[in-house]
Amino acid sequence: MEIRRYESDLLRSNMYVIVEGTHAIVIDPFRSTDAAEGLHIDRILLTHEHYDHISGVRLWQEKTEAPVLCSRTCSERITSARKNLARLFDAFCDLQTWIKLDKKPDSDPAYTCKADEVFDGEMQLDWQGHRFRLFEMPGHSPGSIGILVDDSCFFSGDSVMEDSEIELRLPGGSREQWETVGRRRLEELPADIRVYPGHFHSFPFQTEGR
Repeated sequence: MEIRRYESDLLRSNMYVIVEGTHAIVIDPFRSTDAAEGLHIDRILLTHEHYDHISGVRLWQEKTEAPVLCSRTCSERITSARKNLARLFDAFCDLQTWIKLDKKPDSDPAYTCKADEVFDGEMQLDWQGHRFRLFEMPGHSPGSIGILVDDSCFFSGDSVMEDSEIELRLPGGSREQWETVGRRRLEELPADIRVYPGHFHSFPFQTEGR
């Protein structure tokens, strides 16, 4: 299994393409389908509903006809430009300080999209000999999930970043949900996994003490 990382112009958000042979699963697609060339895209997974992580959903659906899978809460929120923060993205770029922008990226304040498949709580997906566990991890956003692959690779969206606290202040963020649900999920993860976050590079993650 090969994990390919692509970085978008929307606050350097990551898109991942997980490849096994000629088949692939895409996580958090952005506005280019070049990475699909030569591959059969079996599914598109969303870690959460924020605009910088869903900006390519419609384009990838049209290009690949792959079904989009996310939590039920995420599926409800991506249909609203207010709830998926597309409407606020331009203003957020002006206010944020954690990523240096040479210029403000073009964005669509009316952007919405739709999921094809949803789950509640937790689900398992078996794909090309690999096991995916998807589970709700609210806190950063109501629709946030974690994706654990083969008990070794963890796609965290914006719920886990290296050397930084989770951002809970965006609209829809909730410290109560994070402490009662999201953080508990982290404590249940296997030791010594590798985290593939929604921004920046992957890193080793120790669950002990979290």
